[in-house]
Amino acid sequence: MTPEEVAESMLKRGSTEVTEFKDLKVGSRVRRSAEQWGEAYTKGTGTIERIFHKQNSSWERKYGRPDVELIVKRDDGEYSYLADYHVDLAEVQS
Repeated sequence: MTPEEVAESMLKRGSTEVTEFKDLKVGSRVRRSAEQWGEAYTKGTGTIERIFHKQNSSWERKYGRPDVELIVKRDDGEYSYLADYHVDLAEVQS
């Protein structure tokens, strides 16, 4: 799916698009939590393009934390669609 199709799907399922959630903001440099080499920590491996929050979702009620999904454009040009808890901010934000 394209990023636009993913965004459309999230909106149709009741998510609201936001520009930030806690420390995560559109334009922030991030890395997947599993990416644990030096440059990934410092510079990140992608940039957040869109953030979606589905308030009061069944997932949110079950786990007691916000249901937040991200569209991240990776440095290799590919897109990742991730929950916020799967990413960490890069140490250096440009």
